[in-house]
Amino acid sequence: MCESPGCPGAAVECRTLRKLMTFDVADRRSLAHAFAECVTRHPARTALTVYRGSKAATHDELTYAELGRRAAVRAEYLAARLAPGERLVIALPTGTEFVELYLACLLSGVVAVPAPPAAGSSRSARRVAAIVADCTPGLVMTTPGDCQTITDGLRPGGPAVEAVRPVAAPGPDHVAPSLEIRTGLVDPDGPALLQYSSGATGSPKGVMLAHRNVLANLAGLNRLIGLREDDSFGSWMPLHHDFGLYVQLTLPLIHGAHAVLMSPTDFVRRPVEWLRMMDLYGTTASSAPDFAYDMCVRVIPDEQLEGLDLSRLRFLANGSEPIHAPTMAAFGKRFARIGLRPEAFTAGYGMAEVTVYASGTATPKEPTVVVADRERLEDGERPSLVPTRGPGKEVVSVGRPMVLDTRIVHPRTRQPLPDGDIGEIWLCGDSVGLGYWNRPELSEQTFRAQLVGDDEPGRTWLRTGDLGALVGDDLFVTGRLKEILIIRGRNLFPQDVEHEARAAHPALEGVVGAAFGVDTPDERLVLVHEVSPRLPAEQLADVAAAIMQELTVALGVPARNVVLVRRGTVSRTTSGKIQRGTVRRQFLAGEVAALHTVLEPEVRRLMTVNDR
Repeated sequence: MCESPGCPGAAVECRTLRKLMTFDVADRRSLAHAFAECVTRHPARTALTVYRGSKAATHDELTYAELGRRAAVRAEYLAARLAPGERLVIALPTGTEFVELYLACLLSGVVAVPAPPAAGSSRSARRVAAIVADCTPGLVMTTPGDCQTITDGLRPGGPAVEAVRPVAAPGPDHVAPSLEIRTGLVDPDGPALLQYSSGATGSPKGVMLAHRNVLANLAGLNRLIGLREDDSFGSWMPLHHDFGLYVQLTLPLIHGAHAVLMSPTDFVRRPVEWLRMMDLYGTTASSAPDFAYDMCVRVIPDEQLEGLDLSRLRFLANGSEPIHAPTMAAFGKRFARIGLRPEAFTAGYGMAEVTVYASGTATPKEPTVVVADRERLEDGERPSLVPTRGPGKEVVSVGRPMVLDTRIVHPRTRQPLPDGDIGEIWLCGDSVGLGYWNRPELSEQTFRAQLVGDDEPGRTWLRTGDLGALVGDDLFVTGRLKEILIIRGRNLFPQDVEHEARAAHPALEGVVGAAFGVDTPDERLVLVHEVSPRLPAEQLADVAAAIMQELTVALGVPARNVVLVRRGTVSRTTSGKIQRGTVRRQFLAGEVAALHTVLEPEVRRLMTVNDR
């Protein structure tokens, strides 16, 4: 049997894991080597916990040795089914099975393709089908209940769809499979994962990430956090999302720390469970998008906070979507009573194309908030981020780029812009992925752009499509290049329009809207916004009028096109980002099921709203 203390595995398995770790810790040729080192060094330490809620009698817990054993068993199974480089779509909810299969792919040379569970919604099922059609996997693994749903959504002749089964406990005569040959086929420079982008501005694209991309990115994030082996990571972020997969799972598992996961569905149903999980496990690092912090402030009653303690949190990141300073301030003020320290709050920026992390606020420094001059910010000729002492727009810094070389570039001339000017954010470094799966032309345009006047000729850059400015050491993200609205010579960001609209009426709280422009031929602003299901039909006209007045006063632009819809109508990605391009196409095609509309004649002529 194994000589490592606390290891339940057989001798063959542990010899394999020891063989993987013949490399120096700093070398870490692959994610497989990094994880296996932790299995060897800390076999008895708890690696993974799946939190089932405060009412559950027990939670799923695995030591590093047991997680390593299960990953090894699953890797052997994959070896019998798939050749190195073939794709495995993992369409599973948050749980030990997802983690085991993900690690098995890293160990075996199979390319992992994380996907949402199909049972979540019809939208999720369609996304799984689109991912399968795009990456042509050799196998799809899902829950027994989702097998038929996914199979029905695939084209004839598609890949096999299998239900995942638990890994059997080792018996007295059990001999674990050897991974020595398969691990030799793990290519640090070849695709290890296909991370599908959120699809917020179009159809989702599979970003090819190599082991070295992920390792380089997480090394930088480690420097930002100052990771310790006694840290505990806790999050509800879905594992098919880059934030959840890399920040909350992979980072702790390749550093010997503790990863605690909970279901996104559990968070949406009872946001307080996130806080309870962090209290129970002494979470020191967690992350969530802006809407989650807003939800916690709005829906968690004071009595549910009794006895909770968040004082051990030292890294609480806000990222994945636009960050609103009032949201951060309200969350910090509300939960200071249970020990949340203001310096624990950080702001971050990233994307699947660079693995996950591009920049962030280093703790214990609080994020910088600048009150920007709106006129300069929205200048259609040369927008810039200029602080003002008077009224303006609050913009939150997403910290200093530490992993990637960062430039602000004029999107047409491709020339770098000076500090304070707003342009497209370009990134360069080892974290940048290999390109988009099976999209060579788009990969060339996006991943291999060249900067005019670059001091290193031949160096290639990633065009993020995001707009922002550098002011000293701070990066500020102001919007998306494709989504920017140009109304009467002013640049408006749809996030600002949506944020202002929600303040117009109580019936708009807790729901979302999508702002976009249409050509008539001058660009006109359109807002499609959900309303509370409790709103009486006779009040819809009042809500629309309140929105138009709020936007006209707050933004100083005409807002005469409002479409009110039922909750859940506005298309969003599986991580919650608003798909404005999709909503715009639906609007122009007359496919928006409206409860109430107010439209200018010029806009109405462009489409036919399907009033119901």
